[in-house]
Amino acid sequence: MTYPVDGQPPDDRPQYPQQPTSYPETEPGFLPPDQPQQEYPPQSPKRSGTSLIVGLVVLVALVVIGATIASVLLTAQGRGPLVPDEQKVELAIRDFYDTLGSYGFRAALEQACEQERAAFESMTDAEKREFDIASVSITIDRIENIDITGDLATADVTGRLSVAVPGAQPQTQTSTTERLHKEDGRWRICSSGGGR
Repeated sequence: MTYPVDGQPPDDRPQYPQQPTSYPETEPGFLPPDQPQQEYPPQSPKRSGTSLIVGLVVLVALVVIGATIASVLLTAQGRGPLVPDEQKVELAIRDFYDTLGSYGFRAALEQACEQERAAFESMTDAEKREFDIASVSITIDRIENIDITGDLATADVTGRLSVAVPGAQPQTQTSTTERLHKEDGRWRICSSGGGR
């Protein structure tokens, strides 16, 4: 077997043009002109503190606006910390009667004072069943003359309250003076003597 003049066996692989292995002379520390200059490691772009400050100001403004809206809505509903006691008393009466009409006596007792709940618990099972099967229809026209002294309050309620027990004639009432007692910061119906 004979080899070419340089003494190497012939290479049967296709030959491709080679990339130059060196760049033209440049100043030390710089890349060739056709290459973009980069620092190593690459630096992230510098951000100005202005955008961060503007973002924080916008965030604080949104929180303040949200708190103000929540306070106004809660106050309008009679449930916020800025609501006067007269409005809270009226709301307690309406909530009690709404619950009584929709869910019955046991559910309404959750909105009554401790004395009312204890009186119900002391009833016999037969008496409790009468309350459970009674149907209640309520319409409140107005609540007025709210009088508050310390933790006790009274209010005149005008409307229609009808209670029907199977086998008996419905009992209907058109006005009453409701008594309330403030327990744990919350006004509660307390007709059995907790009010005045």
